[in-house]
Formats: sequence, C-alpha cells, structure tokens
Amino acid sequence: MVGPLRPQPGVSGHEWIHKQLGLGPDEQKALEPIETKFAQRKQNLMDEIRNANKELAEAIRQDRARVSAAVERIHHAQGELQEATLEHVFEMKGVLSSEQYRKLLNLTADELNPVNGGE
Repeated sequence: MVGPLRPQPGVSGHEWIHKQLGLGPDEQKALEPIETKFAQRKQNLMDEIRNANKELAEAIRQDRARVSAAVERIHHAQGELQEATLEHVFEMKGVLSSEQYRKLLNLTADELNPVNGGE
C-alpha cells in the first residue's frame, strides 16, 4: 500500500482525501464551488453542534430537564453534518474520473468502517 492510511497531524481529513485522489489543477478548479458550498454548510453545522454542546453543559449544571432536548439538538446537527458530507461526496462525481470517484467512495466507506478496528 502506498501512502499513509490516515491523515498526518495538521492535515485535515478532507485535504488528505483530495491528495489521495491525485487531483489535477483542472479538477481542483472545477471542485472549488462544490468545496466552498460544503465548507459553508459544514461551518454552520459545526457552529450548531458547538452551541448545542454549550446548551448541554448549561443544562447539566442548572436545569437537568433540558438535558434531553440539548442532546437531541446535538444528535440532529451531527446527523445533518453526516448527510451534508455524503451529499458532498456524491456531488463530486461529476468532476472526478470514474477511478477517482470509486477511490473516493472507498475512502469514505473506510472512514465509516475502518478495517484496522478504529485505531
């Protein structure tokens, strides 16, 4: 096998996957609008998760009756983030070669079900 199985420290998983796909300059340029849209959606959902975590922390300290609602809000945002990520992966199909897209799907599936037992 060539290359690391996981991103190195300081390299996002997203950047690592792009590197594994061997994208050329034309593909990088064609992916820019897709990447921008995903980055904005991901940031919004990460903000939602952070806010929900703050709400959970406050509920744990002050109002246990709100704990369930806060946890549900976190789970909802995490689910939306997973859906957004998958939509992003599928949207990339139009730019990638069939070999690159197959590799992207395999890398995505590997992240969901790591062969090495999840480290």
